[in-house]
Order: sequence, then structure tokens, then C-alpha cells
Amino acid sequence: MAMTREQRETLLSSWIKPSSDNEQDQQDRACRMVQDAVKKHDAFSGVSIAIYVKGSYANNTNVRRDSDVDVVIENQECMYSEADDGVTPPPSSPYTGIWLPGKWRSEVTLALTNAFGAGHVTNGKIALRVDEVAGSRPSIDVVPSFEYYRYMRYSKAKGSCVWPSAGSKIVNWPAQQLANGIAKNNASSRRYKWYARALKHAENHLVKNDLLSALPSYLMECLAYNVPNDTLRGGSLDYGFQETLRFLYLGLDRNDYMEWVEPNGLKWLFRGDKKWTAAQAKELILRTWQLLDY
Repeated sequence: MAMTREQRETLLSSWIKPSSDNEQDQQDRACRMVQDAVKKHDAFSGVSIAIYVKGSYANNTNVRRDSDVDVVIENQECMYSEADDGVTPPPSSPYTGIWLPGKWRSEVTLALTNAFGAGHVTNGKIALRVDEVAGSRPSIDVVPSFEYYRYMRYSKAKGSCVWPSAGSKIVNWPAQQLANGIAKNNASSRRYKWYARALKHAENHLVKNDLLSALPSYLMECLAYNVPNDTLRGGSLDYGFQETLRFLYLGLDRNDYMEWVEPNGLKWLFRGDKKWTAAQAKELILRTWQLLDY
């Protein structure tokens, strides 16, 4: 039997909710524990370090019972940068200190293993994963990063960069993602983040039922970010989500997606080396449409 509009409204009303208060407390506790681990590590004494959360937790697009935390430990003793074509960056002296990427990653790893135990810290390609403790804290992805700047023609942007255990550096722009996400959410009457969570719930359901291969949850946030505000906030909760899916499917079908950006506004969504493809995104949208019997 096909799902009714009332049933979809009920389902969407549950999907758009953020973490529960208890989950929020556990996420906050996880962040404090990472901060304490850094403070207690003698090798970091006197080093300029910024510690902050990024990703869905920081941007309030995380969903219930899917609440791991991304924490950045950013070295600000050594700065990296890039300049757009035709732009000359300001002069700077070469860095001569000890904090090269390998040294920084190894000391962050040691600080975490001292605090949480070696058996509870896994060294991944990009992040260091600290195991979940059920009922106390979620899993924590710790990213050992460096301060980073991009010099553009009329402005500069501050971000962070990380060197994976293998491969070239990855640059992220968490401050821009946070600011743009807040602005988008306000302009869309909060539906940007509602529908980002709804897409994440739909993907979780589809993967659990072997109807879709798992995708990075950040992709769903990116897709929702590219939907016009008028489309997001149009009509009822159910109607707005249907039109959101329609816009995304048509854009992916007509190659409009080549102009779509990540929420930070500084990276193209589907250009370059990505963890996802337009075909995968299109399948997600189609499967979600079918799941809700639109």
C-alpha cells in the first residue's frame, strides 16, 4: 500500500530532528576529553594549538543515533597556504621548527593513546578514531591539522589542512561551512538543515535494507545546500521535501550539478577527486523518492 501524505509528514517530522539532549551531552563530553588529552601532553607545552569541532555536529546537521564527533587539533605554529592564479601571496619566512606533518600526527596519536588507551585509538588514513563508549560518549574522529590560508584576488580565507597517512594534503574550510550553513538555514526557514537530516535518515534506511551502497553523510548536507531557498521552504513539510528531491534529480540528470558547491562555498561539489559521484547522488535521490511513494 502506498504511503499517504499524512504518513510522510509523520515520518519526516521524526527525520528532521537533531540529536537528543542526552546525545548532545555525550558529544560535548567527547570534545572535552580530547581537549584534556591535549592539555596533558607535555610535548604540546607552549605550542599554539586550536581545538574545535567540525562536520555535522558543529553544523547541527547530525541525526539521532548517528552522532559521532569530528574534532580538529590544529597546529598554528606552522602555516600553509595557496594562492589563486594571478594572485601574489604576502611574503613569509620558511618554517624551521619541528612540527612537520609526520611529527604532528605522531604526537597527536601519542596524546590520544595516553588518554584513551592504545587499544581504543585507530590510526585511519585521515583521522584518528577514538572508540565509542556506549552510554558515555560517541566515537570521535580526531583530525591532526595545520592552519591554512587561501589568497584570492580581493580576499583571503582561513581553513585547515591535513596530511593523510598516505597521499597529498586535504584542505577543509570549517568556518565558512558553519557561517554559510547558518545563513542558508535562516533564509530557508530552517528547512536546509531539516532536509539535510531527512536525506541522511533516508540514506541510512536504504543502506540498512540493502537498497543503496553507503555514502558519506556530508554529501546529503551538500545536496541540500544547493537547493534554492524558495524550493526548500515552499508549502508543507512533505511538499517542500518532494520539490527538493525533484530539483536535485533534475539537476543531476541535466548536468546542472557541475555548478554546485559544497556548503563552504570554496569547493566544487562534483569536480575533482571526490568520495562520491553524481551517479551515486542521483541514485540516492531516486531511491528516496521511491521510498516515500512520491
